[in-house]
Order: sequence, then structure tokens, then C-alpha cells
Amino acid sequence: MRLRQLALRINTAEGPFGVTVPFGPGLVVLRADNSTGKSTCIQSIIYALGIEGMLSASYEVPLQYALTERLEYRGREVPVVESEVLLEIENSNGAVLTLRRRIRGARSDTKLVTVWNGPALSAPGEYEERDYYVRMEGAAQRPLGLHYMLANFLGWDLPTVNRFDGSECPLYLECIFPLFIIEQKHGWSGIQARLPLHYRIREVGKRATEFVLRLDAYAIAFRRQALREEATRILSNWRLIAQEIRTLAERVGAVVRGLPLDVPSNIDVLNAIGILVPRRDAWIPLPEAVSEDRRRLQELESMEIPRVQEISGALTEALRASEKELATLESSGFLLFKEVEIEKRESDSITERLVALNDDLKNNQDVLRLRNFGSVASLPSTLGRCPTCDQAISGSLLIQVQSGTLMTVEENIEFIRSQSVTFESMRRDAQAVLDAKRQKLRSIQNRVEELRTQIRTQKASLVSDARMPSMAAIQERISLGNRIRMLNDAESEIDRLTNSLTELQESWVEVQQQISALSGEELSAEDEQKLADLESTFKEQVTQYGLGSVPVGELRISRESYRPIHDGFDLGFNLSASDMIRTIWAYLYGLLEVARRYSTNHLGLLILDEPRQQETAAISFGEFLHRAATARDANQQVIFATSEESRNLKAMLGSVPHQYLEFEGKILSKLE
Repeated sequence: MRLRQLALRINTAEGPFGVTVPFGPGLVVLRADNSTGKSTCIQSIIYALGIEGMLSASYEVPLQYALTERLEYRGREVPVVESEVLLEIENSNGAVLTLRRRIRGARSDTKLVTVWNGPALSAPGEYEERDYYVRMEGAAQRPLGLHYMLANFLGWDLPTVNRFDGSECPLYLECIFPLFIIEQKHGWSGIQARLPLHYRIREVGKRATEFVLRLDAYAIAFRRQALREEATRILSNWRLIAQEIRTLAERVGAVVRGLPLDVPSNIDVLNAIGILVPRRDAWIPLPEAVSEDRRRLQELESMEIPRVQEISGALTEALRASEKELATLESSGFLLFKEVEIEKRESDSITERLVALNDDLKNNQDVLRLRNFGSVASLPSTLGRCPTCDQAISGSLLIQVQSGTLMTVEENIEFIRSQSVTFESMRRDAQAVLDAKRQKLRSIQNRVEELRTQIRTQKASLVSDARMPSMAAIQERISLGNRIRMLNDAESEIDRLTNSLTELQESWVEVQQQISALSGEELSAEDEQKLADLESTFKEQVTQYGLGSVPVGELRISRESYRPIHDGFDLGFNLSASDMIRTIWAYLYGLLEVARRYSTNHLGLLILDEPRQQETAAISFGEFLHRAATARDANQQVIFATSEESRNLKAMLGSVPHQYLEFEGKILSKLE
């Protein structure tokens, strides 16, 4: 993107005020004294583009009072009635847009931006006009949002990034432009000093640099994150379906065997899953139980329903057998219930022990940490207490009777960790035993209910009219039919769910393979080339600008943050204030130079407000100006707004190609 022209318009009771600033290609130097409106021009560019969110989370107009409240004219203050900013921009294809945004006035809201499809400032005429909104939800994602339109105009496909709360959002323009525009107030405190953290985007500075350099690293990281989220989704669905299978099995008095809690990597594990149903004193597979019930029902249906007088003897014996089985099951159930309670208490006890071990481990680790720092005061051992068992430890040097050798803190920590591993294994085993006994108890309870119904029917049959059909025989047929239907329905649903597990397992294996393929891959070969080029031009520049705080040969561009580092730390920690400014020059202009040799998303634009900060040496600034002048050859644009003394500035520029704009007095002046 290239700026073509900026216009500020103010209406007052004294008439119109304002300024028009034309911007040419290459190096543009805008020179004016302090407090005359130079920074106002830079802030107006930010405001016209609707990216003031890079400055703060506030929705107030971030412009000087001369544009919002009052301006000085002939020694008195003139109230501002209306004001607006117009900005003409051009993209790499030569297309031109003119943006107008109100600053003050009743005619429109400041969230409304009017855009003309043409150079309405430099060549007024009839152009297609359209309104867009900004600083509102959807401004970067919907067709009528200004930043959505601008991204398309610039040829940008804004990536989706993650927020701290796990949600996703676009990488907003406000997050990217701090690499292109440095405003005076806070922009020089560090590289990407004006990062808009209020958007809650994870590693926003890193994401912005990846986008500007068009690194494959972001796509790789995003792909890895997406795969991990997909793996989490698969695991969650697996556990939900596994629990649904167990619940279905419990409803029909069955138990599930061989169904793992986590997704297995081997498909054969699914083939080993079994649904077992109690029959007599054994557990048999569900399909076998259904087949057995069907054979019995077919046998019964092939015979005529007997009358009570015909089977009274057999019915009496069946009643006795049912009552005997009921008594046995009730006794077994009572004993099993007591065992379940005991197992539950045992499991709870192990859990409590694990909690206590974890507390002991933390206490010992804290003692060790303090001791390593050199502390001897107020430690549990110095107060006569053991940090683990809280027993008394005598501080006397006299010979004492000891029950055993005291362990060191390090030995305590290792011992507690081994204990935790043992108790965790015990907890898992205890939970497995508890679950098995609970399943068996539920099966007994289901059978007890069936026997009670059966006994009631048998007794009713024995006291009924001898010539009537046996109610017990009828009930047996009905019960068998109902049980078959119930087991059939459960089997069909479990088969469906098991097929879903098979699909999840196949997806899991595929996702894990893709994650493994990306393991250790952070930067592509081209990424390495771009970062190596950035590192080279950065070191070349800081040498040229006279960096003296650290040895230039020890500087690197981090492959983690993509920022300059020294001894593994961000470079800003080791620098003087003036060297910090040199570093920012070199880094931001380095991004611009890398964009000349590689395909990137860089705008080819750099705007610096008062780049000579912290009394940076004139010779350093002169070298920077000479280097920035080469931007014209690459069809790039570098705009400096400075209050440097005019004679010195012209001497620094010398004969390098540039556009020089100098304003005497207030930039915002009375318009004729």
C-alpha cells in the first residue's frame, strides 16, 4: 500500500481550516517543529484507516484537541464545529481508494467511513461511493466492514487465530499495523510496543510477524493446533459413546468387558469388546443369551398352554425352586452390598492418602526450594518439626537415642513420589474391583426383581381355578418375549455405537499419524531463509547505525518470537535507550528489505513519527535516512515525520532521492 494524499478539514465560526499533505514514492520527510501538528498527521492516518485500536482499547477519537475541540488562531482559541480526515491510498495493482471519516460533527457517526473508488483528493470527480463501518463487531469479517474491504483491497487473506479463552477470531488489522506505523508517544519503547493486547489473542506479536513475512510456521502451528483439537474432540466423543454403551448394558443387566476408557491405537481392541449377560451362575455373551431365550420361547410357543390342574405338582416344585433361588440371591446380594461398601471405603482411603502424599510432596519441595536459595530461617526442620510426618526433631547436639536414620529432604521427595506411583496404581485397581462388584450387584438386583414377579405369578396360578390356563406359563412366555425384545434393542444400539467407535478409532489413528508427521517441524526451508535474511540485514544495519551496547556478532533473530535476541533474551533488556531506537530502525526496515526478495504480506510501507528519539547520534540518523532512500527503487514508501532542525536534516539527506515537506508554524492553517 502507498499513501498518496492526506487532507484534514475543520469548519469553525472563523471559516475553514486544514491542510493537504501529498505523499510521493520512496522516502518522504515531513518536517515541522514540535507541537505544530506533525504527530497529528500521523495519528490522522491511523484514524482514517480505522486502526486506532492499535493505540488503545478506548473508543474515544484519538486525535489532538485542534481537531476535536478548539484550535489556536491569532492568539485565541476557535471552537471546532465540524472536522474530518480524508486519506487517499493505492494498492500494488494501481487501484486507488479515498477514505473519509468524520472526527467531530452531527452529520454522521465516527464509526462510519465513506469510501470513493478513485482519487477523490488528488483528482476530484465523480466516483463510485460507498459507506462502511469500523470499530464494531464484524468490521473485519463482513462485506460492509471497513477492514474486510481493506483486507481485500490489499490482497490480504487474514488468518484465523486463537484467543486466550479458546475461541477464534481474525488477526485484526490493528494487530498487524504496529509493524508499519510507529507513533511518537509509546511506539518507541520497544519492537511492537503498541500491540493491542485487549483483543486477547495468543502470541499476537508472533502471529503478526508470521503474517507479514508470510511464514509457513503459522500454517504449521495452526495445523498442529487444529489436529490436537480434533484429537481432543475424538477422545471426548469416544468417552461419551463408551459411557452410553455401559449405560445400555446396565439397563438390561449386562456388563461390558474390554472397552478401554481412551482411544486405542490398535483396531483389534475393538474386536475384543464383549457384552456379557448373567445366566444361572455364569456370564455369557449377549448374542448367545438372546439365542438361548429365543430357543426357549420357541419351545414354549410350540406347546399348548397347560391348565393349572395339569401342572400343579410341577408348578409347586418350580415355586420352591424360585423361592430358594431368591433366598440365595438375596443373601449373596446382601454380602456383595457389604463388599461394595468396603471397597468404596478402601478406594476413598487410597484417594485421601494420595491427597496427603501430594501435600507432603509440595511441602518438601518448598523446603528444598528455600534451602537452595540459602534460607535456614523458619524452615520446619529448624523449628524442630519434620516437614513430612510433623514429628519432633531435637535440635540438641548431645547423643540421643534414635529410632532410625533420618532421610534428607531429597530422599523424602523421591520416596513420596514412589509412594504416589504405588498408591495411584492401587487406586486404579481398587476402582476396577469396585466397578466390577457394582455391576455384579446390579445384575443380582435385576434377577431378584424377575424372581419376585415370577413367584407372585406362580402363587397366583396355584390358587386359581384348576381348569384355567396357567398364569405362570403365560407370564413366562410374556417375560421371555419382553426380555428378547429388550436385549435385541440393546444389541442393535450397542452395535451402532460400536461402529461409531470404529470410525472414531480410525480417525484417531489418522490424526495421531498427522501429528507425528508435524512433530518437530516449526519452520519450513523458506521460513529459515527469510529469517536468516532478516537476521543478516538486521546485523548489517545495527552495525551501520553504530550499535554499541552489545557485540553485533552475538545478535540473533529468535526462531521462537522472530525478534532480535542476545544470550537468549529479547534484545531490549541489554540496550541503552539510544541503541533501543537503532534496534527498532533496523528491525522494521529489515522487514521491509526482506519483502523485496521474498513473497510476503508486507505493505511496502513504513511510517515513523520522530524516529530520532533518545538523542540518537545525528550520524546514525543520517545513515538510516540514506538507507531508507533505497525504498524508492523497490517501489516502497518510507515516511518520516520529524522535528529535526532543518539545516541538519537537509545536510543528512544530502543528494539522496527523497520528497521533502516542511511546514512553518502550525500545520493546521486557515484555508482561503
